[in-house]
Amino acid sequence: MKPEERAEIILWDWLKTKGKFVNEIYFNRVNKLNAPVFTTKGINRKPDFIIKINRGFGEEYIALEIKTGSDRNIHDSNKILMYYENYIKHDTKYYINDKEINIQHFCVASLNSINGCLFNSSDWISNLNMSSDVYRNQSSEFGFLPEWETQRTSDYQRRLWSEWRNFKRRIHLERKELPSIGILIGERFSKNPNLFIMWWTKNKKWGQRWWTI
Repeated sequence: MKPEERAEIILWDWLKTKGKFVNEIYFNRVNKLNAPVFTTKGINRKPDFIIKINRGFGEEYIALEIKTGSDRNIHDSNKILMYYENYIKHDTKYYINDKEINIQHFCVASLNSINGCLFNSSDWISNLNMSSDVYRNQSSEFGFLPEWETQRTSDYQRRLWSEWRNFKRRIHLERKELPSIGILIGERFSKNPNLFIMWWTKNKKWGQRWWTI
C-alpha cells in the first residue's frame, strides 16, 4: 500500500469514528474501502477527500488535501490554494451523485493531524496559558484558537493564511463571502477532529475559528 493511500485510510477511520458532525466522506477515486466518491468537471485537479458535515446549520462540504506527515510532503500541500482558485473562478466544479455541490472549506491534513499537529514535532505551546500574550489567551478562551499548538504547525498555518490573503488581493476577489481555508487537526488530548480556519465574511472582515467537526 502506498504511503498516501495508508494516510487516507487512517484519516478516514479517524473522521468516521471521532467526527461528531461528519455525515460522509467521499474519495477522489475508487478505493479499497468501497467508500463513495466525488467527481469534478473542468480542470481535473482535485483534493483527496470531500467531507460532508452538518453542525446544526445545514450541510457543508470540506475539500481536504491529505499528506503523509513527512516535512517535504506537507510543504507541497500549498496546492490547496490552486484548488481554491480553480473553484472560485468556476474552472473546477464538484459533484456528488451527479449533483453539483458548493465547497465551504478548503483544508490540509496529515497523518499527524490525529495528534493535534501537521508535523511530527513536540514543540507544544499553550495558547490559553501564555501570560505574555493576552490576544492568544483570549482567542483560545473564546474558541478562535486551539488551546494547544505546536510551533511548526502554527507557523505553517499562519503562512498559509498569509498566502491566501495575498491570493485574494491578486485576483481581486469581490465576493462578499468566500470559502474558508486552513487545516484539519485533532485536539491534543481528546483527539477530536477540528477545523482551524480563516475566511472573508459577508461583513468584509477576516474571520477565524476553531470548530469541532
